[in-house]
Amino acid sequence: MRIKFLILSFLLALGCQTIRAGDKVEAALYLGQNGPPSTFSHVAPKELAERLNQVFGFRHYVLIKKDKIELAHTWTQWFVPRSDFFICLKPIAPAADEPRLVDYEIYQEGFIVAKGKYEPNEEAPLFINGPDFKNGRLIFVLENHR
Repeated sequence: MRIKFLILSFLLALGCQTIRAGDKVEAALYLGQNGPPSTFSHVAPKELAERLNQVFGFRHYVLIKKDKIELAHTWTQWFVPRSDFFICLKPIAPAADEPRLVDYEIYQEGFIVAKGKYEPNEEAPLFINGPDFKNGRLIFVLENHR
């Protein structure tokens, strides 16, 4: 009976770990600008645009590129929307009952300009202020997705 309990506990723990490991972070690069976006550009969803506006103050946020990063792996993953401005993400394997963290490094023209840790949370995306570009500013957005 005790062996069955141990096996069942192991399988439940394995299942819970699989669910946690299946999380994804969506990395996106937006251009915040006050001028109207072109008719062919993809703009940020309304709720995200409102949150970005509260932080950065631009009227429009044009999506440059986005991608999903799997958190199931602990190897380094790159999101390169531009050759001169990109981000390196490395998921950290969580300890028992600890939140999952992601190390990130932001590169501009090949040099690290910022480092940090991000705890993926569906309620709170991470906004990372980038350099000025044209008549606006580049902004990384990291959002948790299941």
